[in-house]
Amino acid sequence: MKNHSGSHRSSSAIIAVAFLGALSPATAFAEDASALLAGKIVATSGAPLAGIPVKAHRDNSPVTVAVYTDGKGEYSFPEWSDLSPGTYSVAVELPDFVRVAQSVAVSPGKPARIDFTLQSRPLAYEDATDSEIIAGLPGTDHQKTLFAQCGNCHTLQWALQAGRSKDEWIAVIRKMAGRAGDIHQPGTYAFSQKQFIEPLADYLVSIRGPDSSEVIPFKQRPRPTDEASTRLVVTEYALPRGGKRELYMLRGDRRFVWPHDVIMNDKYAYYTDHFSYVLGRIDVKTGEGVEMPFTVPQGAGRGSRAGEDDRPGDPGGGAHELQFDSHGNVIIGMDNGTVKYEPASGKFTGWSAGSAMFGLDPQGYAWSMRKNGELVKVDTNSAEQKPTTYLVPKNAGIYDMDTDSKGRTDLYIWRDAKIGVFDPKTLDYAEYTTPTPMSGPRRGQIDAQDRLWAAEFYAGQLAMFDPDTKVIKEFPLQRGAKPYTPPYAAPYSASVDDRNHIVWTHDFNSGRLYRIDMNSGQSTEFMTPSNYEVRDLKVDTAAPRPTVWVPAYRPPSRLVKIQVR
Repeated sequence: MKNHSGSHRSSSAIIAVAFLGALSPATAFAEDASALLAGKIVATSGAPLAGIPVKAHRDNSPVTVAVYTDGKGEYSFPEWSDLSPGTYSVAVELPDFVRVAQSVAVSPGKPARIDFTLQSRPLAYEDATDSEIIAGLPGTDHQKTLFAQCGNCHTLQWALQAGRSKDEWIAVIRKMAGRAGDIHQPGTYAFSQKQFIEPLADYLVSIRGPDSSEVIPFKQRPRPTDEASTRLVVTEYALPRGGKRELYMLRGDRRFVWPHDVIMNDKYAYYTDHFSYVLGRIDVKTGEGVEMPFTVPQGAGRGSRAGEDDRPGDPGGGAHELQFDSHGNVIIGMDNGTVKYEPASGKFTGWSAGSAMFGLDPQGYAWSMRKNGELVKVDTNSAEQKPTTYLVPKNAGIYDMDTDSKGRTDLYIWRDAKIGVFDPKTLDYAEYTTPTPMSGPRRGQIDAQDRLWAAEFYAGQLAMFDPDTKVIKEFPLQRGAKPYTPPYAAPYSASVDDRNHIVWTHDFNSGRLYRIDMNSGQSTEFMTPSNYEVRDLKVDTAAPRPTVWVPAYRPPSRLVKIQVR
């Protein structure tokens, strides 16, 4: 069971218009009277600016802490945040404002204050998110839902950098689709299938044909500024091999780490690298990061089998999911393999069975699905190499699976828009179709009531499946949004906070996180301090306040802890 638990601007051309107030005792804030650092952010007109992330990077440290301005333009770092005494560079770094920064020494008992005046500037095309590019383009909802998926392996700026004929676009789409380009699967909105290749090529010719303009329209999304959306404290931990942003970088560049999944305890946050066989770990107090290589089980890992796809953006090699077992060991999932790391001894143990995403039941069995339709059970408490298999009806393709407290395994059948349930006690198997067709249930988590919360990647919603009532309910990320309509959100995963009755998810196409109330379905939108590409997120169930961890996947790669004030 899962733990519930383009061009670059010249720096010389950027002149900051900033009033850096003298360091003086901070004005008392209602909840942060003892804050070590506070201030106010205003526009050149003097009007306060809400929802502005203010970053404090500690000198000679991998740690950066950020808070947001409120409706009065005021910000403060609460006493409980990861901002501790030391020397910091305090900055506002947003693509639609000129960067400002100031060095400050933070001392206990001597609150510091830094005020900034920000000069706005137009958002550059190079800095636009996939969501903002999609919003500015002409086309139907169907066309935009297909094209948005091109951001999975690279930026949309890269996709649109050259005009092409229809035949040329078809060749590119087929290359990126891999073997799936010859398959007809009417239950999914995935672009990588036979019936969508020509329609997507027609659309791309209409916006980026051989004679089209190189100027691509885009539309900036406003940042959320309401009180609930700005009450965050964000701690970023830079990672070894984290790299830097490159607009024209294909996913899987092996110069860098691509952190995919994360789990945490009171000492460390662990992460997988999507394209190498290492278990990464950061110290949650110091931010120190290390990578621990492990031996891959025989025959395991992507790219290890004859005929495996080797399409651009999917070079093979690496792991996905992580879970803690009941002994605090780390279980790692990869194609046709499972690996256990024991922190007490530093020992790795591997099995030549498993999958990239898996379910872990209360007895320590890792459940996964083979491509031939067999459900496989691996005993992670034993070095025995013989897994137990169960045959279930073959489906068009699952993405993830989770196992609940009763040992039932839920399958995210994203290419059929279904949830499958297998009960090993009775050997019963059943499938349930999501209310929204072609929704793409991708990844998620099971709550304390054994309900599955799944991210509907194509439909821009969360689905809640109750295995006892057999009912699926759906919740839009943004209030009133309909499936396959603006802002074309693409939630990749979801994580449950049972104590606070909320579920966290995100939009793959933009730097946005969403918090959904389990009972009311009410959504709160948050904007991350930088534009993270997020594939996984995980609630820290032991934290004293609502907390979720996010691996920022695309370089500059980092782990991010997000706390609600």
